[in-house]
Amino acid sequence: MDKLKRIQAIVRAATAPEESVSYLDRFDETISPNMRALRLSLTIADTLVAMGVSVADVVSMSLDITERYCKRKVQFDISSTLITASQDRGDDREPLTLIRHATPRTINTMTIQSMQELVREIQSGSLDLNNAEMKLNAIIEHPKKYPYWLTALGGGSVSAGVGILYGASPIIVSIMFGLGLGVTYFLRLLAHRRVPTFFAQVFSAIIITLIAASVTWLDSYSVFSWLSNVNATLIVIGGIVLLVAGLAIVGAVQDAIDEFYVTANARLLKVVMMTIGIVAGVLIGIYIAAQLHIFIQVDPGSTILRGQWQLLGALVISAGYALSVQSSLLGVIAGAGMGAIGWIAYVAVAGTGSLSAIIASGFAAMIVGGSATLVSRWWQTPSTALMTAGIVPLVPGLTLYNGLFALVGNSSNTISFANGVQTLFSALLIALAIASGVSFGHLIARPVRRTLVKARNALPRREL
Repeated sequence: MDKLKRIQAIVRAATAPEESVSYLDRFDETISPNMRALRLSLTIADTLVAMGVSVADVVSMSLDITERYCKRKVQFDISSTLITASQDRGDDREPLTLIRHATPRTINTMTIQSMQELVREIQSGSLDLNNAEMKLNAIIEHPKKYPYWLTALGGGSVSAGVGILYGASPIIVSIMFGLGLGVTYFLRLLAHRRVPTFFAQVFSAIIITLIAASVTWLDSYSVFSWLSNVNATLIVIGGIVLLVAGLAIVGAVQDAIDEFYVTANARLLKVVMMTIGIVAGVLIGIYIAAQLHIFIQVDPGSTILRGQWQLLGALVISAGYALSVQSSLLGVIAGAGMGAIGWIAYVAVAGTGSLSAIIASGFAAMIVGGSATLVSRWWQTPSTALMTAGIVPLVPGLTLYNGLFALVGNSSNTISFANGVQTLFSALLIALAIASGVSFGHLIARPVRRTLVKARNALPRREL
């Protein structure tokens, strides 16, 4: 009988009215507004981190949400792909901690922009929690995106733009466009097969190099008259720039500057591994071609930039990249403009010698970073997308390839190993100058943009 009474007491306590257990937050269909706000902020943070947005921006947006909807402060910490939200709810309640793991996703600039606009609406106080949740669900369930063939055209345009930048013949530009298109589809196929990114980079670089070698073979045996005197080197360079364009080095360096060192180290290591994959793939491709007695010649005279085509090539490269990451129409136009601005700044400073290239690349990247940060709000495009699009034409694809070619050598032009290492080191310094310059420009322009936004908001508005 005593056991039955104890069981009845336990059942009564478990089914007691809500007032008697008011210290607990409910996790059923009546989930508390506090928990809903945390879940909303974590979902947005998860999506943005997975698409490579800088950690400082993600934490800032998450705090904007919780400060609007939560009564008690929330702390956010992002370590690589692990997102943690912690809330101290006072002495009479247990602290609340939520953890989310961000799985890498394909970059969709329009989705990033939609979430940034949603956070701004929340911050301004014009959106209640219910409407914010509905808007977020609509963004996730029905994202704005292009058909894949259109984004693949963007990848092909990046490679073709490199050919235009170096004044390649129309037939070479066409080959480079087709190669970029094919490699973009190939990378997507490998991603669906869950092939690690490192090996995807290796296989893609091998294919690019072997296709260039095949073009060289067809030219040497005069198989097709329209392939006479082709420069296969540009084909490899275009492929390298296409593969390097996907590296999130800007976000990694920006995280390091913002002192999110764990995430910065993880992202930088990923960039290093992907770059090593490109290097390994090109080396393997050159070696296989050499074993088949097919030698890709490096002709320095044919890789000199052509004056009248440089700006057009930079425009095509930047617009192609912006399209490949699914930027809006305004974003594609703005990305092309950033590419033009960056290239004009580079040409204005560049001279002869590797040191000049390093300084010019860093200066041009700084101009791009500052300009992209200032215009991103008005062009309704995330600044990270504009910055990356603007610096893609500055990628040292030719320097990287020359260094790799020097390491392998060929039958007619054997260059010392030390020379190749020095060239690769120059490519590394150029890459670091670009990443540091664009991050520094972004850092300088941040307070300027905030001042301009405050000034615009303070202006009297005409009532309709």
